[in-house]
Amino acid sequence: MVVTVFPSLVLAPSRWELLNHQMNLTVSLPTWEAVTAVMAGEDWATRQLRTSYPRFDIHNYVRELQDAVLARFKYPVQTVCRAFPSQEAAERFVARLQKADPAVSAHMARFQLPREALPEMANWAAFSVVLFQENHEEVAFEFWEWFGDGISSRHAEFCVSLFSFMNSDSNHSEYRTVGPASHDLSAMAIPEWIDFSTQDKMDIKSRLAGSATSADPALKPVGNDDVFLYATGMAAISAIARTLARTSEDSGAVVYGWPYSGTPHCVQGCGFKRYTMYGHGSKEDLDTLESSLILGTRCTALFCEITSNPLLSTPDLHRIRALANRFGFVVVCDDTLGTSVNVDILPYVDVIITSLTKIFSGAGNVMGGSLMINPNSHHYSSLRAHLNKTYEDLYFPLDAKTMARNSSDFAARVHKCSTTALQIANLLKSHPSVESVNYPTMVPTATLYEQYRRPDGGYGFLLSVFFRKPASAVVFFDNLDVWKGPTVGTNFSISIPYSALAHAKEQDWAAAHGVPKHIVRLSVGLEDYGDLAERVSRALQDVEMREK
Repeated sequence: MVVTVFPSLVLAPSRWELLNHQMNLTVSLPTWEAVTAVMAGEDWATRQLRTSYPRFDIHNYVRELQDAVLARFKYPVQTVCRAFPSQEAAERFVARLQKADPAVSAHMARFQLPREALPEMANWAAFSVVLFQENHEEVAFEFWEWFGDGISSRHAEFCVSLFSFMNSDSNHSEYRTVGPASHDLSAMAIPEWIDFSTQDKMDIKSRLAGSATSADPALKPVGNDDVFLYATGMAAISAIARTLARTSEDSGAVVYGWPYSGTPHCVQGCGFKRYTMYGHGSKEDLDTLESSLILGTRCTALFCEITSNPLLSTPDLHRIRALANRFGFVVVCDDTLGTSVNVDILPYVDVIITSLTKIFSGAGNVMGGSLMINPNSHHYSSLRAHLNKTYEDLYFPLDAKTMARNSSDFAARVHKCSTTALQIANLLKSHPSVESVNYPTMVPTATLYEQYRRPDGGYGFLLSVFFRKPASAVVFFDNLDVWKGPTVGTNFSISIPYSALAHAKEQDWAAAHGVPKHIVRLSVGLEDYGDLAERVSRALQDVEMREK
């Protein structure tokens, strides 16, 4: 696999080595022009792409598996295949296609090893596919991006290695096939990483549970069994959203604040009868929500983030908790950016969602997500019962092994990145070309963040900066000597013009909710402050030169 490199990108070898890996999760987009060109689908940019963030594109190993399926079925070129780790995920994908076009022609098939294969091997070698016409690609990619149900690259690589032994089954006879290869599968050695996967997953759960447990001794600690692991953070969000949407025939969801761009799409698409977004995350938004609830509007769940991406604002969890207790809804909070190392939110929320892909892993080479149910929640028993009934462990063992290894120093890395990020935020804020910096200490909700910050907690690794002149933002980004691309929370600093990437088709709408078109997001890594400050200062000097 080749990481995308545009001609203008220059990286020091040490930083290149961090990403020169077949399972890397990001892509090099070194200039503002490159970002906008890729998002616009311009040929000069897209033809250079070799990989991307796995939910934004089809990973090479996943593509290889899907191509093998198409070859087995001898399908024409215009047919598209998508691979999923379970039949249920494939069925959700078909339902999404059918919702967009009831007349869609979509067929499912299940691939698995013959019966003589050892159960441990057969379980992880199995996968499902959906075949459909390429004119439905836009809806298909939306599902792939927003719901996180696609097969992982490591899982796909494993399935490719055994594909010739696999048989396929389907409701349609033309998709029932027998693998061309023969082998005594009962004698096949079970990989070590399958044997150790239970322990790897327990290590991850224990780390998450211990970190999220409240400092308040009156509250029950989070147990390992209260943590559910998923292949992606979006899969965790969609799992709890589907669960809550099914609890009532009159279910309603609220997204409060300005979250990650995919979250509203995910929540809205999970079956709630009503969906409302309060995108400013303000006191006035909570006033409006309260008035609506008083008038009888039903709310089943409220989704929020601490802190929000990319505005770094903090929700008023005290008031949200009071409203939840009064009106009976579930509070789901994503702590990916704030992290459980920095903030103690267990007294106020019912469910904590985390994208483990980000700083929990840090290495930028594995996906993962978690869902934690608060054992102190009034909804605890019902949520556990619903999830125990529907949960599928689809977290591929090699992904779990990588995540367990990467996250062993999670807390130490959070402290280091948070300390440096605060210093960089102060450096940027002091520059005359900068209009404002979004960081938990510098936004209107700063006092709220302090209420949830742990005694030894910092303010997080992420910040965003808004320049007085749009052209200055472009100059700063183009000349900032860090990795440029999607994702955050990596051990190396990484930056992107956020709105141009996340809201490429809706930048005016995002701007109306406080996300300027020329906002630059910076995720601070493990570099020493002096090193990173020098790079930021050089980019600011280029801004000064351009503004003269």
